[in-house]
Amino acid sequence: MDVVNNKEGKPLEYYLSLYRATDPAEMSLRSGLAWDLDTRTFTATLLGKEYTLSYPDYTVVGPAPLTNAERILLLRYLLEGHHVQPGGEYLTYRDFPWGDVYLQQFTGRCIKRFAFSYGFKPELLNRIMEQMPAKRLSRSDCGWEVELMPGLGVQFLLWVGDDEFPPNAQILFSDNFRYAFTAEDLANIGDIILDRMKRIGAAL
Repeated sequence: MDVVNNKEGKPLEYYLSLYRATDPAEMSLRSGLAWDLDTRTFTATLLGKEYTLSYPDYTVVGPAPLTNAERILLLRYLLEGHHVQPGGEYLTYRDFPWGDVYLQQFTGRCIKRFAFSYGFKPELLNRIMEQMPAKRLSRSDCGWEVELMPGLGVQFLLWVGDDEFPPNAQILFSDNFRYAFTAEDLANIGDIILDRMKRIGAAL
């Protein structure tokens, strides 16, 4: 994937123009997302919820509205992502191509945000993750794995803070993310999941 073409500030319309110009059968074969020729729709699962995505107008139908960031992420995957089964390893952000370039931004936007949002509220994190849905992990003081899309797992590991030490955190990605998304996409994915967690927490 060309990291230069993935700029967060580019509008949804930019990716829509590429989407309309790309063969849907090719997108389906590469991404693994089911394509129905009769209804001219893709089927995608994002954070446990199933959506249909029409082509070429990109009308998204599902159980809840998607944010622009979520809509762009699905477009990015259709346009450039490759469906590859996970190999069983989980990688830090800097382990991905270009990850070292954007590590400081990812650390601030995602890892520190996660640590200081829940580092003194592990029970709130547990309640949120039970509704994501997510799978509890034994790693760290409070660890959970979220499935962004089928086979693409993101681990959120939290070490709670106390009077002497600040909270600490790590976010790991299943190794097949390297075929599905760029490093810049991964930072946006962190934001998307953390935003979803924040909305769930606000409703508790």
